[in-house]
Amino acid sequence: MKQVRSVRFGYVSETLQRKLGVQAGERLLRKVGRYPGAKQLVTVKQEAALIRAACLETQDPTLGAQVGIGYRDAPTLSAYLAASSKTLRAAVENAAKFYRLADPTTRIELRQIADGEALEVVSLEADLQANARFKEFLVFGVLARIQSITRRNTRPTRVVFKHAALGDVRAYERIAGCPVQFGGGFNGLRFAHGVPDVPLETHDPDLVTHLTRLAEAQLRDLDADEGRLWDKVERMLVQALPERFLTADEVAAQLGITRRTLTRRLGAEGGSYRDLCNGLRFRLAKAHLRDGRSVTETTFLLAYKDQASFSTAFKGWNGEAPSAFVAGLDASQST
Repeated sequence: MKQVRSVRFGYVSETLQRKLGVQAGERLLRKVGRYPGAKQLVTVKQEAALIRAACLETQDPTLGAQVGIGYRDAPTLSAYLAASSKTLRAAVENAAKFYRLADPTTRIELRQIADGEALEVVSLEADLQANARFKEFLVFGVLARIQSITRRNTRPTRVVFKHAALGDVRAYERIAGCPVQFGGGFNGLRFAHGVPDVPLETHDPDLVTHLTRLAEAQLRDLDADEGRLWDKVERMLVQALPERFLTADEVAAQLGITRRTLTRRLGAEGGSYRDLCNGLRFRLAKAHLRDGRSVTETTFLLAYKDQASFSTAFKGWNGEAPSAFVAGLDASQST
């Protein structure tokens, strides 16, 4: 999987050090592979792992949301273009069009719904989709940016998350300043009709024209390849959970290819469909258990028919039962 540079990591790490202290912050950085003087690429995957680790360290599931709501300055081309747009709607549309220049692991989309409009924030990589604390960070970060560019206390009618709550919903609502819904149909924000049409005081039509030209040139320079088929199949599988775990035939049909072609192309990338499924489920299982989900809930989230089937699979992957894995996590956190 291609490593994607994080443009927010400096802000996240500095904020966590202020909240938790320098020693705790440095310990968390080492946990995600960041050491003093390290010069290698800082990735979105490390950013997501850092946020999860901080929530576990503090036993505060809202910490990702707290960090996200403070992220108001985004020094990226898409962010400058959004701030120069005529309305909030135009800002979101411009940001959505060029967001992958800054973070190709995330997509945003504004769409009409029955009682208003929804701004959906989608993680495109399977490991990031499974990190609920990171999704909360992203959504609250989008809310913070909206409030920053509108220069007012613009609030959605509701903040929505697809996953179940892991903590006091009221704590999230105090951070958002509005109702927060877990177990909803998407991750993002709901707005009343007309709110996205609020004009922006920072609108600069000449700057919009110039930045759009620059952004379109950068997009043309990007590799047109959408990435490995392996990664695309993983995203499809995660998007279908927890309702079902897609079969190879179902995946092939959705891709518009034969199962034989699917098998051949995955083999060329290093493994079988079974290898892909087992590896993905193992990573997601560990992610859910580390997030504090129970074995029963993790069984459901990964679409296993029963807990015994999940436990058998997990033991085959990890050499120990999921309950023993959780106990090991608890022991490491208490030391």
